[in-house]
Amino acid sequence: MGPATLAFLVVFTGTLIVAMLQGERPFYGDSGVYWALANSFTHTGHFSLLNFESRLRGYALPLIYHLVQALGNGVGWSQSSVAKLFNVALFALIGAVLAPRLAETTWPQQHWNVPRRIALTLLLIVFWGGDLDYPLSDFPGLSLALLTLVAIAYPDRPSRMLTAGVSVGLAIDMRPAYLLLIPMLIFCVTSTWFGQRGVQHASFSHRMLCVGLLVLGFAVASLPQSLSAHRHYKTWSFIPGATAHLSDTELTYSLLLQRYDTFVAPPATALPMYYLDEAGARLLRRPITGTDEYLEIALEHPTVIAGLLMRHLVNGLDMRYSTVYVEHLDSGGQLWLRLAGFLVVFLALARVLWRSARASLGRAHWRYPVSLMACCFTALFSGIETRYMLPLWLLCCMLVLAPGWPNPIAPNEAGVRPLRTPATLAVSYPLFMVIVWYVVSGASAHVGN
Repeated sequence: MGPATLAFLVVFTGTLIVAMLQGERPFYGDSGVYWALANSFTHTGHFSLLNFESRLRGYALPLIYHLVQALGNGVGWSQSSVAKLFNVALFALIGAVLAPRLAETTWPQQHWNVPRRIALTLLLIVFWGGDLDYPLSDFPGLSLALLTLVAIAYPDRPSRMLTAGVSVGLAIDMRPAYLLLIPMLIFCVTSTWFGQRGVQHASFSHRMLCVGLLVLGFAVASLPQSLSAHRHYKTWSFIPGATAHLSDTELTYSLLLQRYDTFVAPPATALPMYYLDEAGARLLRRPITGTDEYLEIALEHPTVIAGLLMRHLVNGLDMRYSTVYVEHLDSGGQLWLRLAGFLVVFLALARVLWRSARASLGRAHWRYPVSLMACCFTALFSGIETRYMLPLWLLCCMLVLAPGWPNPIAPNEAGVRPLRTPATLAVSYPLFMVIVWYVVSGASAHVGN
């Protein structure tokens, strides 16, 4: 039994216990919408993908939940239990299999053993365990994005390219914010092939076959969404939300808000929590009606927009709560969780910026981490939520848990030189925390419903 299989079995069992101990909760907001859309495929009395109808959401996740509901009905489980089982499988798959595989693809000299895979899943449970209760798009979309990047690392294998095409199409249908994965895949493929110059490699015809399968896989995954959008809204767009001009709404909220949360009040009322951005709101004369209008504002006020995007990034990485739907406000968030979350981010930055720590990773293919980060880029231009930064947060955990951290004290140097690195880290961490705490405190001072 390999480390991935063994770790998956261990963390699946442990995560399932955690999920079942949390009790049943109603499906609030988006989670309830996704769960209800699962029935749209059969609302005419027979199953058809073209029965699906939604201006804001894609077909892929409701289709999966349709199958999950069928499983639950078949074994007599409650909706909450079957949704938790699905999420538990995703947590285990990401923490024990997909993320470690991507790490080993990025840093080929690294090996992720069972304890590291378990540790990564434990971090998922600690920081995101509350999301086990709800059928949302974040973890399914992340799973498909990771699968896409793992598959595209082998661009000369037809089956891998077909898998990458299907998975990226489904990922974008679930999370339209992942749209930049498409150009990043092109970059990954061309970079790999460019690096094979001068050595024996696949023929041109074989590579064109692989590219064709990549495109075919994407087309097959995206076609149902296009057909549904054309049938109900007279457009061929494969991007969910295009008919509702969702991008314009998100660009408007990006100027108004530093952050967004959802508070749930008994018995099942979901209330928005708006963290207003006064500087961005002053730039907004009317709702944004196109990307060109946002760009015009950005060109007129570059420093304001740069500061706004920085606040979005920091607040998006602020782990105030371990769930999308906040039941206990805890005076602005769980302090220990927030401090631990920013410690993970700091250590990830140290792993990249500290030359010895970066070198300890060995030979690196940075195009894959950059592609994973690209999944978060468009979210910076929206009303940011912590869950939008999930791919970046996972990458931080991968960097922290990757083997080979060097000793910060240089044993072979004399005088105070061996303590130079520890001193730098000791000064940098408080400075980092002062900066991020200043930003998140500013958001807390402007929260309202």
